Amino acid sequence: MAVFLDFPVSSLKIQNPAVALTYNTRPGQEATNGMRRSRGYSGAQWRMKFDVLVHDEQSVRAIRAFLFSMEADSQLVRIPMPDRYAIDGPFAEATADARAQYPGGIPFATDAMFATGVGHAVPTLETYFSEAAALSDRILYVSQADEVPAGCAISIDEFCYGVAGSWIEDGQQRIRISPTLRKPAARGDTISLAPVFVGYCVTENPGYDALVAGYYGTHTLEFVEDLTRLVEDVD
Repeated sequence: MAVFLDFPVSSLKIQNPAVALTYNTRPGQEATNGMRRSRGYSGAQWRMKFDVLVHDEQSVRAIRAFLFSMEADSQLVRIPMPDRYAIDGPFAEATADARAQYPGGIPFATDAMFATGVGHAVPTLETYFSEAAALSDRILYVSQADEVPAGCAISIDEFCYGVAGSWIEDGQQRIRISPTLRKPAARGDTISLAPVFVGYCVTENPGYDALVAGYYGTHTLEFVEDLTRLVEDVD
């Protein structure tokens, strides 16, 4: 099982996020009579790029510690998708008020926190497969009563998907995803509405960004989704 390094979103401020699903295609070919063959399509990967604002000793040490742990591209990094318009997640405006109720985490029934001073993690929104789905399926049946809107991202088994469309048919919600489903899913399996990105850093010399007078500035980091997790280990 892969071991992930979690990006410290609570300690570092992400700015100017760029997140997109990139498609691996080959150029179309045009014959001399003007007929054209359609582009080939071999797969897709999510890419993510953002700036990290550092402005004091605490934030500078936090990004350094993260970069020391990441060791360039040698560690897989898990990052909540920095999307203000997501259905849920630590950046989503739609659920910001709910998260603000428990800034330090949810306490026990006695209102006590853990010895570290924090509570239980605030749960994120989820839905479930209402029907099993096969590898490479594009239409999924989901149990969510509220609409899962098109234009949002979701994650399944920590692989990201874009919702290209959603509709209710015969009382059953269906969503169309891109790319197609990367692993088979059983009825009842979880679909996270707070998408999580897992990838590796492709920034050349991450952390080598000039800080104004050595005190403050931004570090730019870029990541590409890791798909090697789709390959099962064989003894």
